Amino acid sequence: MAEIPTTTLGRTGLEVTRLGIGGAYCETVDGYRAALETGVNYVDTARVYRDGDDERVIGAAIAGRRHELVLATKSGKRDAVGAREELETSLRLLGTDYVDIWQLHHLNTAPEREQALGSGGAYEAAVKAREEGLIRFIGVTGHDWVEVGAAVATGLFDTVLCWYNAAMPEPEELIFPHTKAHNVGVVIMRTTGTDKLLEPDGAPPVEAFYRYVLEHPAVSVALMGLRNVERFQRVARALLEPVTLSADERHALEVFSRNIREAGDL
Repeated sequence: MAEIPTTTLGRTGLEVTRLGIGGAYCETVDGYRAALETGVNYVDTARVYRDGDDERVIGAAIAGRRHELVLATKSGKRDAVGAREELETSLRLLGTDYVDIWQLHHLNTAPEREQALGSGGAYEAAVKAREEGLIRFIGVTGHDWVEVGAAVATGLFDTVLCWYNAAMPEPEELIFPHTKAHNVGVVIMRTTGTDKLLEPDGAPPVEAFYRYVLEHPAVSVALMGLRNVERFQRVARALLEPVTLSADERHALEVFSRNIREAGDL
């Protein structure tokens, strides 16, 4: 029986499926379970998603199979006390005594990064939690490529979650050189630009966007938020086949995607 391809997530050593579940959009336990039945093992959420309810729903969905999964969540707090409080809430709602990857959420400015990494900051809470076995690895996420790249360049983080798709090549220069230098695992969001790249008539098939991102040697996992569970299942099935985009297909995807970006539709 064919299985979703896997890879090693950088220096974490975790074996992860190339496709992962992104939180925030699915409101039902059944929706998350349907996505998990495709064979993916990476699940990403955050304390703030759907005002905290996303973690509760995911916790119910993964009950009985937690040991099979790589579970990631996030805290947007910059101070150690606030971050620790959020971690404890996350653990309770997810129904687990540890998370594999705990991420400092949207470090999009230098002052936020300095606070989070400084004395009494959220990173301090992460290190302590790791020592206590509450988390295994520490990640960073963000939407500003320059600032996220600066965080990765510190060498303090085991993983990074950032935007990257055929319309947005910036990580190739601003983030991926740093992930290579520090063997940081790369997880990608917005592979289809929050599905805006799928909207125009004549858009390439959804699986092409995922193949494009996953063919970059820096990338380990591409997330898909469960706005459409059937679409998730389609991409999972497509990735069972070892198809590589041709140079012409990659170029066409880039032209299509960047035209949408230049039109301001992203």
